Amino acid sequence: MFPHQNPLPKPEIIKTPSFDNLFQTIKNNVLDYLNTNSPDDVEAVAETFENQAELMTKLTEAFTVILQSHFRQMNAQALQMFGMYATDDDMVDLIASQLGVERQILDEGDPNAFPPVPPKVESNEALLTRYYLAAYALATTGTRSGYRFNAMTLGGRPKVTVESPTQSKVVVTYEFEPHEMAGQTKDAQARRVAPGEVDCFILAHANKGVPAEALIAATQQYMQRDDIAQETDLLKVKAPTIKTWSCEAVLYIRTGPDADMVKVAAEKAVRDYAEQQHRLGGSIELSMLYSVLLKTTGAHRGDILQPTQPLRCQFNEAPYLESVQITVNTENL
Repeated sequence: MFPHQNPLPKPEIIKTPSFDNLFQTIKNNVLDYLNTNSPDDVEAVAETFENQAELMTKLTEAFTVILQSHFRQMNAQALQMFGMYATDDDMVDLIASQLGVERQILDEGDPNAFPPVPPKVESNEALLTRYYLAAYALATTGTRSGYRFNAMTLGGRPKVTVESPTQSKVVVTYEFEPHEMAGQTKDAQARRVAPGEVDCFILAHANKGVPAEALIAATQQYMQRDDIAQETDLLKVKAPTIKTWSCEAVLYIRTGPDADMVKVAAEKAVRDYAEQQHRLGGSIELSMLYSVLLKTTGAHRGDILQPTQPLRCQFNEAPYLESVQITVNTENL
């Protein structure tokens, strides 16, 4: 459902050719050109290409590296055209705008402070999630994805008024009014709990994910708009259950890397994984913790002391990391 979280393998057409293959292609092209325009030089140039100490061979190798870099740049630009691969902020904004989705502001910052505090906006991951959900909410809520998009995008739908100032004229007005609570909801999930009854749980960015009563009330009011709510559903917006957890691990490294730097990298890796899973229905898997700790630190082994069991949440629950304690030991082997 979310291609940016599970992207398809990159097609061959946008992969950078290897140096050896590209170098051989360039040499073949040069010899083909000479065979047509200066056949007497073909044998000498071919012999020169076989000698890596020749200046012409070194220039051709340098050109191959330059051409490889050009391929990488062009391929990277091509990937930015697709939501599942896009990482550039401006390109993500452009892709999301195709469905009328705009990046939300989480904190206005303070331009008058010294130094100025820039505004904090939602991540590319969050924006692309709402972008892919937007297709399910083009009409109203009703589907799970529709409820989720509208609850996460307060003020995203315009206020529509229809007037007929004269007998032969109809004026339709779309008013996009900013919502004072926009950007405060990190995730949402809705489920039918009884015939005609739907519970919608919202997760906030702040306060470990527990939404304030004002945010719950604002979401309830917004979701009950005539152009959003389902007449057949009795909707109730609720706060989710936050399941806290802590990470305590011991990593073992060989002689060489700085233990303090490994510790910082390990803590960041755990916090990044925790932030990724801080959503409704998220899960903390021991296998994933081992993976992120070992891959990002270069440690050859590790022991996770806490948590001792996986933490798997339901649609109305979310995991939240309270603390990280990493010990790094150097083994002189």
